[in-house]
Amino acid sequence: MKRLMKGKWQWFVICLAIMLVITGCNSNETSSNDKKEEATSGEKSMSIGITRTPVSFNPLDRADWSQFYISSVMFNPLMEMNEEFEFVPRLADSIETTDNQTFTAHLNKAAKWTDGKPVTADDVLFSLEMITHPKFSSLLTSQFQVLEGLEKGGKYTGGSFVDFPGAKKVDENTITFKTQTPIDPNVFNEKIAANLKALPKHVLGSVSPETLQQNPFMQKPTVSYGAYKFVEFQNNQFVALEANKEYFKGAPKVNKLFFKIMPVANLVAQLQNGDIDMNFPEIGSLSLQDHETVKRMEHIKTEDGAPVNYKLIGFNTKTLDVKVRQAIAYGINREGIVKDLLKGAGEVSTGPYSPAHPYYYKENNKKYPFDPEKAKELLKEAKWDSSKTINYIVPIGNQELEKAGDLIAANLKEVGINVQVQKSDIPGMIQKLKKGEFDLYSITFSFLLDPDVSYVYQSGASNNFTYISNAKMDELLSEGLRETDSKVRKVIYDEYQEVHLEQLPDLSLYADYRLRAVNKRVIVGGPKDIGILINVHEWDVK
Repeated sequence: MKRLMKGKWQWFVICLAIMLVITGCNSNETSSNDKKEEATSGEKSMSIGITRTPVSFNPLDRADWSQFYISSVMFNPLMEMNEEFEFVPRLADSIETTDNQTFTAHLNKAAKWTDGKPVTADDVLFSLEMITHPKFSSLLTSQFQVLEGLEKGGKYTGGSFVDFPGAKKVDENTITFKTQTPIDPNVFNEKIAANLKALPKHVLGSVSPETLQQNPFMQKPTVSYGAYKFVEFQNNQFVALEANKEYFKGAPKVNKLFFKIMPVANLVAQLQNGDIDMNFPEIGSLSLQDHETVKRMEHIKTEDGAPVNYKLIGFNTKTLDVKVRQAIAYGINREGIVKDLLKGAGEVSTGPYSPAHPYYYKENNKKYPFDPEKAKELLKEAKWDSSKTINYIVPIGNQELEKAGDLIAANLKEVGINVQVQKSDIPGMIQKLKKGEFDLYSITFSFLLDPDVSYVYQSGASNNFTYISNAKMDELLSEGLRETDSKVRKVIYDEYQEVHLEQLPDLSLYADYRLRAVNKRVIVGGPKDIGILINVHEWDVK
């Protein structure tokens, strides 16, 4: 049987202190007060600097990464991937399979909600019912479409969930999942196990799927089962969590955990003053111009991250034909962006995977070098109207992407394309993408071990914001998803990447080396590009 095991806080004082820091008041005094209170109370606390405020704490959605990561501290997924690309147990002790199609998940029997009730298979299945319900909207839903009984996009329309063939309760702590076809175990772990978190059926069981997203629980979770539990959220200021002493993997060593929300520019000062103990690379990336300043801080340990995530520019294939898309690719000086904007702390990346990915097709790097004359030639062939202006959406809060967007607009102007850069918050951006109200957009694509990208590029997929529809791409994506042999899959996805770059629904710009910074008072814990919160209950400070 295969085993997929791999597969400070005195409240009125500190809240006031945080608000003072955010508004630019003296943070040295705040930090000093925090440390005094910590020493006096005997309670340990840690603060993590992030730059994006969560839209909610709904564990069944990924509308933004702050929401996704912070909710995972309170609601563990079944399994999670670490930096070695191994899937390790969280809520599930183990997941087993004998045929790569039926997967048996054994939940940790010690897991319980903070109100004392056990976390059971019923809670997990309730979450699965909600996330696959036709009236529930989530960016995670399409990840589940590999399960038997689900339609493309991950929705279940077969009637009562009791009859759902993709998952069945065996006993209070055991669930069997069945996929539509045999799949690579990493597919199951990454799509299902790493995204499925339990919701308390005894609290939310009577809430309808269409109103669940707006339920007060999603803004203020009253019960949870992770290492930390919810205490307070101040929009654009902080999220405060408290240790769950009954956590099934062991009581956390740090009593209070803060996610402090601030502009990127404030991260350096708060690292310097000790107001935050670390940054969170995925949702609290340091500005490139601040890297050397942080590296010179004697009380801070730093290291460069790996090129696991990449930035891309997506095309609306309904408004921009393939020759125009290719012209744009030739017209962007990606090497110049890496040199001038990233100061060399990154590398050009081409294709739908990051350079660190085991399926990355290195031949991609030969495609679409900076060639303004080739861009002009393609635009001429496409009979491009040089008086036309195209709309380019970039996310607010990511200064690097905002600056890259301006550089790209300048590049494209030189070849005859007028670009209007429009900055938007992530929720607003997602809505515009869903409605097709854009020509170009930029976004960060996060590392996923499984090479399947059908949920983004297959015709009609729920996250297909480029609206690409190509029969050959669909065929290869389906073939790759069905194949269980990793060597054969590599060949399939090599071919897919070639077709992807011909059709060009989007273009990878670069993968950056995000700086990891952590205060030396931290004994256990620190920034990682992948799996940063897996051992959060073991984090400790001097």
